[in-house]
Amino acid sequence: MADPTAALRLRQVFYREADPGWQVDRHHHDVHQWYACLRGCLRVRLGERIIELGAERSLIVPPMQDRELLQAGRSLAYVVAIFHPGGIDLEQIAGRVLALPPGLRADFHALVEEMHQPGVDSSFLVQALLGRLLIGLKRALVARGDPSPVLSPLNAGSHAEVVRAVDAFLAAHLAQPIHRAEIAAAVRLSAAHLARIYRAAAGRTILDQLTALRIARAKALLLESTLSVTQIAGAVGIVSFSHFARTFRCQVGISPSDYRRTGGLTWVGQNRRSKD
Repeated sequence: MADPTAALRLRQVFYREADPGWQVDRHHHDVHQWYACLRGCLRVRLGERIIELGAERSLIVPPMQDRELLQAGRSLAYVVAIFHPGGIDLEQIAGRVLALPPGLRADFHALVEEMHQPGVDSSFLVQALLGRLLIGLKRALVARGDPSPVLSPLNAGSHAEVVRAVDAFLAAHLAQPIHRAEIAAAVRLSAAHLARIYRAAAGRTILDQLTALRIARAKALLLESTLSVTQIAGAVGIVSFSHFARTFRCQVGISPSDYRRTGGLTWVGQNRRSKD
């Protein structure tokens, strides 16, 4: 049982941006590690599992477990914390993809900002923010009551095939409304069983993947076509322009119009820009 009087001890925390082709070779730590994606998509290999973390998704890796980092896509920005949790019991949420609840977004961005521009007593604030985020993620998972499933290694190959089939189906039907029953029928599984398999094998939900594919296609059309933003929203299967604009800003960080106007440049941190 964890000692509730023991304080979280932060060994190292940093913010990184990565270029295409970047990777971190297989390694491990003797304490916990937290990966949190701010922008883009971070791919983490844990043993035979490959987990993809989209924006505002995070993962806690327990001590001594081998991990390897790969970049999926472009414009990757993420936070890494290496720490001993002290009295915070993380067993329930370690190894699972954790979505950042709306109530924790301000704390997450405050953590990133503090690493960009440290102030007085910055180390104490960073440690306090990390503790709040970890406890908040744990409480959110308990309240939701549907922790991400973990796959048996015996079925990893067949589950990977399911993920590839679903991804191919989504890519081929981006411009159309896609219903869960249609996807399930295409891979000959029940909708509920498919959702469990995909989430465990891919590290994200089918909806998260569909959104990522639609936004990636929208970004390409904004830079390579003369279609209006409204037409592009329809071309990627998002009928509501307001929903498209909100989703695009959430995923990319700026509006579709600004993305086109700047030629794919997005704001990164304070007074810096990065080519997406």
